[in-house]
Amino acid sequence: LSIASRPLKKLLRSYVDLDIGWSGSYTGDTYARAFMDYLRGLSESQLAQHLDQHYTAQYKDTYCLRYRPGQFTRLPNRYYTFHYGGIDFISIDSNTFNSPLPLSAGSAGENYRQQLSARLETLQQQKTDLLSIKVEQTQENEDPAAELIGKVEQIDEQIRDIEKQLETTTQTDQVDTEQLTWLRQTLIDSWLNPAVRGRILYFHHPPYVTEATKWNQSQTLAIRHRLRQVFAEVRQTVGEHLQNRAVVDLVINGHAHCLEHIRTCPSSLADANINYLICGGSGYSLRRQRSEGPEIKEVIEGTEKPVAKSHLFLGRHGQGSHRHRPYSCVRIDVDTTSSTEHGAPKLIVRPLIAEKYHGQWSQKEQTAIELT
Repeated sequence: LSIASRPLKKLLRSYVDLDIGWSGSYTGDTYARAFMDYLRGLSESQLAQHLDQHYTAQYKDTYCLRYRPGQFTRLPNRYYTFHYGGIDFISIDSNTFNSPLPLSAGSAGENYRQQLSARLETLQQQKTDLLSIKVEQTQENEDPAAELIGKVEQIDEQIRDIEKQLETTTQTDQVDTEQLTWLRQTLIDSWLNPAVRGRILYFHHPPYVTEATKWNQSQTLAIRHRLRQVFAEVRQTVGEHLQNRAVVDLVINGHAHCLEHIRTCPSSLADANINYLICGGSGYSLRRQRSEGPEIKEVIEGTEKPVAKSHLFLGRHGQGSHRHRPYSCVRIDVDTTSSTEHGAPKLIVRPLIAEKYHGQWSQKEQTAIELT
């Protein structure tokens, strides 16, 4: 029996309250208060006491924050690094260098701008139409609005992406070049340190992904472009130390609503032969893989060539009552007894999957992935 019939716009309010992205995070202040060692508001004496208590670790003649599980788990900065078990873990904040690349000048750029504007109008109308749909809630249907809400969310992402492209005017517009310089130097120092046997880089936005709504977004391409530049500078500086290895052994991302293992192809590009693990399949609104397939291509020197290939994708699939939602997370083990053929630490990724199908939950087995 019908228990409610309301426009989707009315139902949305209860969903979007759970997603801080819809209401903003006060330019990062919400994140800082929740996760970082938030020092604003401490008096001079309180600050001195705080530093003496928590900044007791030493690295390269510098005092650093000591992370203690269960006791003190604040982060020192938006981007930081730590060393454990012979591996350098490097975290960066991709929100500050994901601004779209500027549109090209001349007639080609103007034509593309007009295409974006037309596409924006179409998407805005599609969103308006969806928000006016009346949704029938029944006792038999556990979540009748979920599919429509997911569509609105995807359209909103596309709208924001186009708006950012139209607003970007220069190559350095809203790009955190200081952080990218820090990343370059951190990677160089890591490669020059004989005690380091591996490097794992993690941040939010994936440079490569085949999830249907993210694979060709302007911020995806911008992240890829800017990281590739950093990796090229690192390779140029420490080339002889690489010995046929990639600049980093693994990149871990989120953002895309799926679990995916994707690897860049062998090439002359600075980000070749890197494993990417996108771990975004444990939250709301799983997405499908793009219809174009698992191989990502770019035009390089006038020729379209493959630059990356997806080897595992777990996201929404099936239609209607046969829709599968495999929610996921991963455990990554480091094999301390052996290395890859290039001397990198052997990493074993173990996907953990709980699938919802026909309103029932079940655990799904997935073969472990040995990264090479």
